[in-house]
Amino acid sequence: MNLRNDSFKRSLRSYFKSKRKGVLEKQWVKNNIAIREHLSAWDVFKNAQILHSYISMTKHREVDTLQIINESIAQGKRIVVPIMEGNRQLRHYYLNDLNDLQKNYWGVLEPINERKADISDLDLVLVPLLAIDQQGTRLGYGAGFYDGFLAKVPSSTPKIGLLLEGFNIYCLPKDPWDIPMDGYISETGVHLL
Repeated sequence: MNLRNDSFKRSLRSYFKSKRKGVLEKQWVKNNIAIREHLSAWDVFKNAQILHSYISMTKHREVDTLQIINESIAQGKRIVVPIMEGNRQLRHYYLNDLNDLQKNYWGVLEPINERKADISDLDLVLVPLLAIDQQGTRLGYGAGFYDGFLAKVPSSTPKIGLLLEGFNIYCLPKDPWDIPMDGYISETGVHLL
């Protein structure tokens, strides 16, 4: 472990969390609509039959995935969402209805009905992040849940972050276990890396 890298990442997380909390509600809602429209118009999303998505924590100003999930279910897509385990692992289950969610220990919504999904079947993965750089390096929350998961996702499956403009920067510190994103979607469009 590189302690200097770790300390720098903690500082960056604090900075981007604070910056995200400072986004005004009206602007956040407007940007979420634009992000959803860009995602919906993207051919990769249109053709995806099985979509993996995090369930957003809107109180932390994450890009709202609940509407994306709801619209995807209405379009007949199969939705896979994660369940967090205590050992920094994620399990993956199908979700048929947003009413089948409850808060876990950390306050994150997870499915009540557990129908296990095979991550090798995923067509697209929407990934939570605080920031991303031009090489696809993702700054997450630091708990490591997604690091292990993304390492198991087939390299052919697009891994896309959802974020607001201003959270995409030139360069982030990278650790050996970091899996690069294939791009991100912001209010300005789909950005493949």
